[in-house]
Amino acid sequence: MESPKVSRRHALIHVQNIGELWLIDLGSSNGTFLNKRRIHRPVRLSDGDQVTIGDQIFKFRQPLAISDEYKSVVTQQTLREIENIPCWLLVADIRGFTPLSRSLQSEDLDVLLGAWILTCQEIIENQHGSVNKYLGDGFLAYWPDAATTPEEIMAVISALKEFQQKGGPDFRFVVHFGPVAIGGIASMGEESLVGSEVNLTFRLEKLAGSLGEPCGLSETARTKLGELVPARSLGEFELKGFEGKRAFFAV
Repeated sequence: MESPKVSRRHALIHVQNIGELWLIDLGSSNGTFLNKRRIHRPVRLSDGDQVTIGDQIFKFRQPLAISDEYKSVVTQQTLREIENIPCWLLVADIRGFTPLSRSLQSEDLDVLLGAWILTCQEIIENQHGSVNKYLGDGFLAYWPDAATTPEEIMAVISALKEFQQKGGPDFRFVVHFGPVAIGGIASMGEESLVGSEVNLTFRLEKLAGSLGEPCGLSETARTKLGELVPARSLGEFELKGFEGKRAFFAV
């Protein structure tokens, strides 16, 4: 789009779950508007929504609702196509987003959050990772083990830790390694990550928050990385939905 009001990397529409499309501003100078309101975090699009970028107005069309029956059919198809493979998982989340949103003007919040998303995305993609799902003020990213190296994961951790020191939004992230069920939905243009290891990563992110740690590693991630990343033990913890205690490490 040739317009002085449009940034080089302005916004994107991300496909996730089954038939869901999310609009994400990437820290653009002049903002992305949904139904005449500037967005400051990823939002799900609905049929008839009006998206404004610069001087251009677009209407989003998804006239057919995604029924529960269709979701069930797609899910069953996906389950048949699922492949269990070892993956690196990373969950990141902005700390204290609600008070942050109250302390900033809307335009400043939009730019801050969008720039954070864009920078994190670039760090991950520069090391051959993918953002699988945006979660309002956070995201889930992954790397199939066969397509990456511990050195690349170390580079991501180092870059994110450096980014934490640069005065952007205060955020935390955790890294886990384990077998993940990946099912592709070709017609939807996405890959779906499911399984207990994904749930465990989110539990560990919440644990990091309760401990006040900006960066955490699961025991399997710590073992896989070896001496590449210095880490200290935080102890063993019980996590809801999981048997026994899990070791957790800070970086």
